[in-house]
Amino acid sequence: MRVDWLFAENVGRRCCLSQLGVAALVAACGVEPSLTNLEVYPLEKRLRVGDRINYSVFQRHNGTSSQIDDYTLLSQDPTIVRVVGERQLEALSPGTARVLVQSDTGQTVLPIDVDPASRPPISAVHHSEIDRIAGEELLFVGHANLDGFDHTAVAKPGIDRMVREFKADGHPVIYFVGEEYPHWYTEDRQPDLAVVSEGQEHQILVDAERIVFTGGDFMFCTVRNVQMTLHGMLKAKDRNRIQFVLVTDAIWAVDIFTEKRFRPYPAPMAVLAQLMAEHSSDQDRYERVVMPFMDRLIDDFPVLGYPASSPAPPLDVLADGWTIEVGIGAAFRQRYQSGDPEKVIRIDFESKSPTGI
Repeated sequence: MRVDWLFAENVGRRCCLSQLGVAALVAACGVEPSLTNLEVYPLEKRLRVGDRINYSVFQRHNGTSSQIDDYTLLSQDPTIVRVVGERQLEALSPGTARVLVQSDTGQTVLPIDVDPASRPPISAVHHSEIDRIAGEELLFVGHANLDGFDHTAVAKPGIDRMVREFKADGHPVIYFVGEEYPHWYTEDRQPDLAVVSEGQEHQILVDAERIVFTGGDFMFCTVRNVQMTLHGMLKAKDRNRIQFVLVTDAIWAVDIFTEKRFRPYPAPMAVLAQLMAEHSSDQDRYERVVMPFMDRLIDDFPVLGYPASSPAPPLDVLADGWTIEVGIGAAFRQRYQSGDPEKVIRIDFESKSPTGI
């Protein structure tokens, strides 16, 4: 059964392991020890009862890391930590368990400490089961999880602040969570609605005067959510003004904007505000950071061709004839696309970080 979610105004609410320890576990698991080193991310090795986490495995060679997709997990004590499917671990009871990570090229052991205190689970609904989300002002929080790509949680302070502010003002908070990468890092685990969406894809009609986006990768899953949300609002043809806000100190990003400094995962992500602050003027920030986002937003629908079953027509067709304006902070305004002055899409980049970017 599909559901409409309607929100009225103001309602709402490291540890080290010796080589002897590795050898002992490896021997217990019936495999030969290896000197090849594997790197496992995130570095988080302390869980709480009920937590699930998906680790990513890399091998370093000549100073670079390459991801290993073909590996196995084996828990020494599955009553403390068990393997779920092929990639996830679930903390079941207090204690310490060692988990063997093995591939054709090497192996390592993860010591996992499990605290007895559990966190409240996030109850989520798959995006395909939701038709509509409505409210005067909405906060979207995308992919705020350690086991995705933001493994140092650089966006957590900004996201936590925005969640507190929205809840204090009585505006709804919507989380976009994944089942593949479930280790959510926000302070608050009680959103008004949690939507299951692995890439922030959705075909939900969002009916709101103002939508604030946080979390997720600026040029990948976040822009996909903005695309999908905008597509549905334009297709509905029931409003002449659309206002989106992207909070730059609450959105993380792979640094693809600085020449000769591309640092893909597992390098720590940067918050968008940091990347924008590297440019001396708002005009430079617009041309070097914002315009690539806007071009991808309008012309690359959906991002990376995911999902394959994206709604028709293309977004650039729906946006044709609309005026698209961009703001950075309080003073900078730029027209990205000219069109009907009575039909305006406004996208603002705002932050409360110390830089003011």
